[in-house]
Amino acid sequence: MIDILLATYNGEKFLANQLYSLLAQTFQNWRVLVHDDGSNDQTIAIIKQFALLEKRIILIEDGIKFGDAAQNFLHLLNKYSNSDYIVFCDQDDIWFESKLQLLYENIKNQQGGCAVYCNAYSYDGVKIIGDNVTSFKRKGLKDSLFLNGGVQGCSLMFNKALKNDIGIYPEFIWMHDHFITIFALTFGKIIYVDASLMLYRQHANNVTGNMNVTMRQRLKSFFNRRNPVIDQNHYDANVSFFSTYKERMDDAQIKLFNSYFLFPRVNLLKRIFIIFKNSFKIGNWSLALFIKTIIRKPIGNI
Repeated sequence: MIDILLATYNGEKFLANQLYSLLAQTFQNWRVLVHDDGSNDQTIAIIKQFALLEKRIILIEDGIKFGDAAQNFLHLLNKYSNSDYIVFCDQDDIWFESKLQLLYENIKNQQGGCAVYCNAYSYDGVKIIGDNVTSFKRKGLKDSLFLNGGVQGCSLMFNKALKNDIGIYPEFIWMHDHFITIFALTFGKIIYVDASLMLYRQHANNVTGNMNVTMRQRLKSFFNRRNPVIDQNHYDANVSFFSTYKERMDDAQIKLFNSYFLFPRVNLLKRIFIIFKNSFKIGNWSLALFIKTIIRKPIGNI
């Protein structure tokens, strides 16, 4: 069984299309757990209409509101999900019919805590505007700590073993997908499925903002000196993560986290030394992180 965790808020415009795409999945052993965060549009009515037709769509009405998408997703994960596999589902995307099947095929034989993830097409509601929303593949902490984000949450599937290994949650989590990504890289493993299996909708109300999908947009963002190397919110989340789980980490992992934490507190030459001494990268590129370090301030808000 796969739990599809759907955190909603004022999603009436796009929600029905997403739900139709879930119903069309070739892998059918799933249920949708929906928790709304206080919508004041027709979101609840749409969910209830679908739930009348499909018993696997379950609306949880517990009176709890967060005002935060990440906490809404984690509430579903921590309090209500108990299936062998879990996926996060955004309310405004469209999944291709093979998405669950292909992710499941790549995780079903994995032992211990594991997450798998796919890629996506960027979609503006009319046409595809970009290939490969995910530009960087994750292999370990060295190529992920400086990425200021996790694997795209709606592309992830992870198993109950990884969820059960979490135990106590950190005091501060900036985004649910960032937390799961760092946890999987630290205490489990993460596998990339080289396929774009959904349309990631770009619109004015995206929780994480619209992504840079064209090469021109990505280059412009990369060389924007106003952006910091490290986003403050992700830095604080990594500090909280480390504080919670450091007793479970090995010496090499502790060294990597401590070097990352030191980075914004030292001068430029020492920051460059930290990069090369620890083989830190952005994805597979050490040079990209080096250039960012040269042209940007070390830490700030993105």
